[in-house]
Amino acid sequence: MNWLKQQKENISDFLFDHPKTRRNIDWTWKMFITVTSCFLFAWGFRAFINPTTESVIHWTMGNNPGMSLAEATEEVNRIGVIHLISGGASGISQAIVKFMNIFGDFREQEKTLISLLYFILNVPLFFLGFFKISKQFAIFTVINVAFVSLFNQIIPDEWIYNVINIYDDMLARCIFGGITTGIASGAAMMINTSAGGTDVLSFYIAEKKSSGAGHISLIINSIVILTNVLFGVIGHEVNPLVTPQASNQLIRYALYTLIYLFISTNVIDLLNTKNKKQELQIFTCNENLSQVLIHAFPHSATTVDAKGAYTGKKRVLIYMVVSKSETKKAIELIHKADPEAFVTVLSLNQVYGRFYIKPIE
Repeated sequence: MNWLKQQKENISDFLFDHPKTRRNIDWTWKMFITVTSCFLFAWGFRAFINPTTESVIHWTMGNNPGMSLAEATEEVNRIGVIHLISGGASGISQAIVKFMNIFGDFREQEKTLISLLYFILNVPLFFLGFFKISKQFAIFTVINVAFVSLFNQIIPDEWIYNVINIYDDMLARCIFGGITTGIASGAAMMINTSAGGTDVLSFYIAEKKSSGAGHISLIINSIVILTNVLFGVIGHEVNPLVTPQASNQLIRYALYTLIYLFISTNVIDLLNTKNKKQELQIFTCNENLSQVLIHAFPHSATTVDAKGAYTGKKRVLIYMVVSKSETKKAIELIHKADPEAFVTVLSLNQVYGRFYIKPIE
């Protein structure tokens, strides 16, 4: 363990002395995470949220041994493809396609239209990220959006229906869809980028209000769900052959979608710890520990004179608020300065006042 710790310190020292190498490694790591999260998002979207007609036909054949391709196709066209409603730009893209289906049949072009609309809708959000968050954030967001659109278009249907078949289990689709898309968006936020769409808006608001991004995304996505349901109801009344689901079915699918979004947003908040705060209460006999801490972190602290109830000895009680990502480093530093220190860690819902958060690069 000591050898491993020493190697980590050596690598850290080397990268500190070679900033260009450190920057290249950082960009390579971010690119790897970005491409991986894009593939996961696109695959999860196609497998659980918005499957294509071809995938549903093959799932139907798999659930009904002996059914021919023609019979499965006729069955799917009669019932229609059951879609959950995605959030953000992908959900808005679904809504636009549903609106278009009121006036015609665009089911064959649905996959291409959603990919194209997803990219177009992200263009104004790119400028928001570029001017209000950071240039690097905006660049990686564009890369993320481009790869999601690309993967959504080029992932073969065989990679979907040959891997999983839970099309008829709506609850399982909500759970797996929420996990996959939540991990994809959360992984992007962990490296200070985003998956595009309303994630950019949520990230921006979260940075301004110093709060979690997940619940902000949930509010925005609820509006997207209502829009999808509205266009679906109108589409069924005007063009029932293209939109065969009745109003009660669409509402039921929308309620399932809320489960999916709840899981997704909680996964995002679980992974995105940047704006989460924790309060450290430190009981120590080292009177210099507070100075050690405020020199190691960009946060101040409050000290209170105290006395141990059992020993009667003089103690110092230090109150300090840090970001959740800084807690581990703070605990290690405290125990290094005072092995006998007693520390409690409290999670905080919100912090008001001047609390420094490192700007996004």
